Amino acid sequence: MVVARVGEIVGETPRLRLRRLRLSDIDAVAAMVADPEQMRFYPRPKSRDEVAAWLAWNLELYEEHGFGTWYLASVPDDAFAGYCGIRPLLLEGRHEVEVAWHVNKLHWNRGLATEAALVSMRLGFDRFGLSRLVAIIHPDNGASRRVAQKVGMAEERTLVHDGEPTVVYGTAGRPMSGNVPRRSTGCA
Repeated sequence: MVVARVGEIVGETPRLRLRRLRLSDIDAVAAMVADPEQMRFYPRPKSRDEVAAWLAWNLELYEEHGFGTWYLASVPDDAFAGYCGIRPLLLEGRHEVEVAWHVNKLHWNRGLATEAALVSMRLGFDRFGLSRLVAIIHPDNGASRRVAQKVGMAEERTLVHDGEPTVVYGTAGRPMSGNVPRRSTGCA
């Protein structure tokens, strides 16, 4: 079990802890994104080198913006449950901030993606002063489309992004309230 250090935790719920990613998270993340079932709505599974580059990019995002994608740890065992967070995105030439989630299949169908997305969105609006968030989702990914709807996002348009069909969901205001406490801790 890997315990989060002080200052790494950015948000918590009774079931999840969101913390900054570390380079040492590579094994957990790489195993998840190498799995074809986990990656069925992505162009292909990712290599360990791609995960290492992605982790380094997130560490840069923390330094530059104070936010990025965060590690999801299940409570109380601190097991890897996936990742979720907010990150800059260039979409059709426009700068946006995306809320993104990817839950490990061992934790599917428990509402964790919705819970993590709500915490991430609240951090985006409350802590980082964002006025809008988007989610980009493969049109066939019904589970993620339902998450976007549950957190108060509305379908805006369809497009091709990075060569893939994409549905863009967006919100111009706060996420819907749910059974997720608003407690969050230091990040930046």
